[in-house]
Amino acid sequence: MYESVTLSLTGNATILSVNYFPSINLYDDSEIALLCLKSFNSFPNINENNNKFSIQIVDDENNNTPMMCYIKLEEGCYEIKDINQQVKKQIYDYNSENLIKLTFDISVDPNDFRSFIKCNGILHFEIPFSMAPVFGFEKRQYKPEYAIHRSEKAVNLNTINSIKVMCNIAQGYVTINPIKYYNFYFCKII
Repeated sequence: MYESVTLSLTGNATILSVNYFPSINLYDDSEIALLCLKSFNSFPNINENNNKFSIQIVDDENNNTPMMCYIKLEEGCYEIKDINQQVKKQIYDYNSENLIKLTFDISVDPNDFRSFIKCNGILHFEIPFSMAPVFGFEKRQYKPEYAIHRSEKAVNLNTINSIKVMCNIAQGYVTINPIKYYNFYFCKII
């Protein structure tokens, strides 16, 4: 009878690693497997490369310099409702300071994951480090000619689409094909 070994790594870094010595010996009837990999909403989807946009106030009475409300989110992992809440808070502060009635609301269609933005200003998504790709919009201006703007693409909140898992805690060879032998590597999260 051979020994049974279970290893567990927990952390919030991008790389989890541990040195395990001596390595685990694999025999002909041995098995090694990844039992579970849990990943939660801990990968930031908003960072310094996609955290900004601006809204130009439409003012038909004054043809002065256009007033702009600049929106910037802190780095973090956001759902659409969280982004909506943060943007509305910044717009509320802007409205209070400038006595303006700027509005903004974003939602997602659950069928095709495209976003809808309702705003009474000109959305400027063409600025550097724009949130346009996060919302599924192109990097351009969207004027309030239509009541609601619908994104061209699906919302892109998942910035991570794969997790690499490597492990080199086992020694020996595992027969996968009767002709070939493979060294079995498995278990470092990168």
